Amino acid sequence: MELTPPAPARSFSLPTDVRSVMHALLGKVWLIVLINVLALGGGILFIARSEKIFSATTTVEVEAEQQRIIKSDGRRADDRGEEALKTIEQNLDSSALLLRLARNPQLVSDASFLREVQSAASEARLEQILSGKMTVRVRPGTRLIDITAEDPSPAVAQKLSRLLVEEFIRSSSESRSQVSQTAQEFLRQEAERLQAALAKSEEALQQYKQQVRAVSLEEKQNIIVERLRDLNAKVTAAKTERLTREADQAQLQKLRGEPPPRLLLLPSVANAPEVVDLQRKVSAREADIATLRLRYKSLHPKMIEATSSLAELKHSLDEAIRNAAGLVGSGLEAARATEAKLEDALRSQESLALELSETAIPYNTLAREVEANRALYASLLARLKESDVAQSVSPYAVRMVAPAVLPDRPVKPNKSLILLLSVCGGLALSGTLVLGLHALDNSVRTIDQAERVFSLPALGAIPQQRKMTLRHTPQLLISRPQSAVAEAFHELRTTLLLVANKAAAPKVVLFASAIPGEGKTFCTINYAVALAQQGFRTLLIDADLRLPNVARAFFGSEQTSGLGDVLGGRCGVAEVTYSTDIENLFVLPAGPSLEHPAEVVGNADLAALLETARSRFDRVVIDTAPVLAVSETVFFAPHVEAICLVVRAGRTPIGAVARALEKLRLSGARVAGLVLNGLPTKGGYYYHYHAPGYGGDEVYGASAAAKG
Repeated sequence: MELTPPAPARSFSLPTDVRSVMHALLGKVWLIVLINVLALGGGILFIARSEKIFSATTTVEVEAEQQRIIKSDGRRADDRGEEALKTIEQNLDSSALLLRLARNPQLVSDASFLREVQSAASEARLEQILSGKMTVRVRPGTRLIDITAEDPSPAVAQKLSRLLVEEFIRSSSESRSQVSQTAQEFLRQEAERLQAALAKSEEALQQYKQQVRAVSLEEKQNIIVERLRDLNAKVTAAKTERLTREADQAQLQKLRGEPPPRLLLLPSVANAPEVVDLQRKVSAREADIATLRLRYKSLHPKMIEATSSLAELKHSLDEAIRNAAGLVGSGLEAARATEAKLEDALRSQESLALELSETAIPYNTLAREVEANRALYASLLARLKESDVAQSVSPYAVRMVAPAVLPDRPVKPNKSLILLLSVCGGLALSGTLVLGLHALDNSVRTIDQAERVFSLPALGAIPQQRKMTLRHTPQLLISRPQSAVAEAFHELRTTLLLVANKAAAPKVVLFASAIPGEGKTFCTINYAVALAQQGFRTLLIDADLRLPNVARAFFGSEQTSGLGDVLGGRCGVAEVTYSTDIENLFVLPAGPSLEHPAEVVGNADLAALLETARSRFDRVVIDTAPVLAVSETVFFAPHVEAICLVVRAGRTPIGAVARALEKLRLSGARVAGLVLNGLPTKGGYYYHYHAPGYGGDEVYGASAAAKG
């Protein structure tokens, strides 16, 4: 009968997936619960034994007072906002301020605080203790600062928070006063020096004024400058008048002998007052005659009178023109004389101005020195006054807006947080421990893992059972036919009958394991019982010649004859085959111990033995020794039709199973598949293979008696 050929040699590894991790966590849920209970208990104990800490908070507001002060030059004092708040925050938490706080009389007289202070061996230690009690924090987006103090005593916590603010205000005031006094002393000294320099420069200026006999040189300079300006204007006007007179004289020479009206071309003649007046009268009379001519004829008396009057006016005008022309020469001489006098006066005034300028050079130097000293002195006096005002005003006023109140309940230990951390820590620790054990566990834990790792079908999944004696093992399927274990072996029987070989079911099946303790004998016995229950004449052969258990399971003790005698040629199979209390089930025990079982099995005709058994029984089931422990199993393996390798779930190392399969493959054996024994029903490992109502709800532990 042909079975599936053995799998080729391959590397085996145990993959880890989410489902296997979940199975591992569910399988160790008791450990997780235990660790969490211990962690929670530890948290409760920590809370019970922890010292209660009370907290008090004082809130202050920082106001930039310098914004209200206007400097002498009109500028406002600078305000740096967040920078200043951060500086105040650091100062409130400084070592120097904490040491001042420790020396505060209100704290020194407090007995509960005094005990803690006395325990400090040095100022550094004292500062460290206080620093651990105080917390200073600026509220974001505001000018508010919270000063929080923590202490086992509510009263001390309240005092620490309040007194730290008071010490800061006192310390700031003292420091500001000291700095201001130093600055004021320097400014006073500078003011005295500048006052002396100013007095000296003023005295030098006064002496120079007396020397040059100029009480007010500036006023004298102004008068001379004004005179120069006036003389310049007059000289210019005199020159203009002279030039005009000279032009008129030359024109008059050309017009000599001309009628008087021609002389009106001379500006001096035309502008003479008498000439101008007569010209106006002549024009008026001519206008009157023109009006009368419209009404009267030339011989009318009025016309005659008007014409006569006009002739007289014209005659007078001619005389006035001649007189004005005669005065042109005398006017020219007068203009020349006036011009000469004004020029002499101008030159004299310029000489006086030059002399005064020479006198003003050292005067101006002394005056500038006086003004500079006076300006410096005035500026220093203003700074001194500003310093006096600023001394009484804090750069940043710290105002207490919410004084610390006496706390009525502790803030530490934080019970909710500690319990939450305990639970989270317990979950993390237990989860890490379980996953670590899962990662270190190199055994096969589920059917899916077994099939995936070894590329062999899982013929059966035997659930974990309660411990029972070896004598109760053969009766398990009979006494509890509806149990999960019974259904598992029924499934194994069906699988081997229908799946192991589609052409024909295997008649000779060998059960083996990689190492001892896998439950191989337990599986062999119950599989044989399951076959017998279905009506097959079944022979159960105990081929574990070193640690036989089959006979003790059925008869209570090992038989005196058995397979060893058959292998040694001392008897036949029929002579050492015994019937059992179970119908259709017969047992060929191992018999007496052999001195060299490997040599006996290796030299025996196993093919003939198994052929005899096959001819006398419908099914033959063989229980053998562990593959890796001894070598007898590999001698039986090539002569059977199917090999079931029993693997203990969660116990058998994957490497051991891999080596056993390789050893069987090299012997030419046909491994039908795996039987996963002792599969836990909790934690999800067996959820695919058992459900309430199908196969019973009973769960049995691993059989210590059937650990072959």
